Amino acid sequence: MRSARIPGFPLCGGKRSVRNDGWVSTDRSVRDRPAELLAPLLVLGTVVALVAAGAARGLWLANLHNGLLALAFGCVAAWTLLVRHHHREALLFAVVGVLESVVFLGRQAAHDATVHGASWWGWIGVWPLAVTLAALTWAVFCFPDGRTLSLSWRRVAVVVTLVAVLLSLCSALWPVEYAAADVSTPPPFRLGGADHAMDVWRVVAHPAYALIQVSWLLAILARWRRANGMLRNQLAVLGVAVGAATVALLVGLAIFGSPRAGLLTVPLIPVAAGWGMVGLSLSRVVEETRARGGLAGLSPRENEVLDLMAQGLSNKAIADQLHLSLKTVEPIVSSIFTKLKLPADASTNRRVLAVRALLEE
Repeated sequence: MRSARIPGFPLCGGKRSVRNDGWVSTDRSVRDRPAELLAPLLVLGTVVALVAAGAARGLWLANLHNGLLALAFGCVAAWTLLVRHHHREALLFAVVGVLESVVFLGRQAAHDATVHGASWWGWIGVWPLAVTLAALTWAVFCFPDGRTLSLSWRRVAVVVTLVAVLLSLCSALWPVEYAAADVSTPPPFRLGGADHAMDVWRVVAHPAYALIQVSWLLAILARWRRANGMLRNQLAVLGVAVGAATVALLVGLAIFGSPRAGLLTVPLIPVAAGWGMVGLSLSRVVEETRARGGLAGLSPRENEVLDLMAQGLSNKAIADQLHLSLKTVEPIVSSIFTKLKLPADASTNRRVLAVRALLEE
């Protein structure tokens, strides 16, 4: 049995207990830890490697924001996955970070005239943009728990994804986005109909990009309207970061005639989102409550199950997490309800009431 002080840091799997002094004891095999580290290390390693390879090509201010965004999304994803294993929103952040790092590397390599195959690098740095926006749309729609607000919003995200795939396909086949991306290398291949494709692109692409970004704001507002106090705090942190980036963008345009200041502050948004997902999450509050001893009337195992209930896990998921059978978990849940004197009528959700009891302790 090994004890370690891990303030605010979750433990996943294995038998564990939390003492009143805040020290955590666990008998989980250390062999489980490398498996938990694999995903965050893979995400962080991939993003850092791609950004470092691009940065080695020199400093290009017009592309710097893509590198910073890649690092911001990648680091936040790795951090969140380390603290919240298999967190859905963190996985979406990881996808955005990897795509951003690919775009950054492609444009950096294309900007360096000495690079072999610069035309292909330029192509790689341009066409994934729409797909990246689609991945970012999913991340915004699913913030902060990795789930869309409703089936309707999921359908909107699917439509955005389909539109983004078509835009990326058009951008991959014809050099319609090269000028906007400031990529001067010639396309690696040429297909007929480039002028027609450009005409269609000008009519469709820019309005589509604008509507996609408007949908982000609408999704956040819709979630805000249905949010409780804790979720509203998470959304408020995200809103402050968006506001700061917007102010920097407007100031840059007004004073310097350039959006660069705004673009360089955009990485604050994923950083703020990551802090909201981890630092202001329900699970974090539950962990702090458990570190103070949890509910005195519950056994260590019951406090452990209540912790996982607060994270939104079903009985089956709790059984899988604790390596127990479902028949073992169900009586524990029933015992928690009984000890907390929660009514078993159809008008109440006893799982929600149990979590509230934990938070109010």
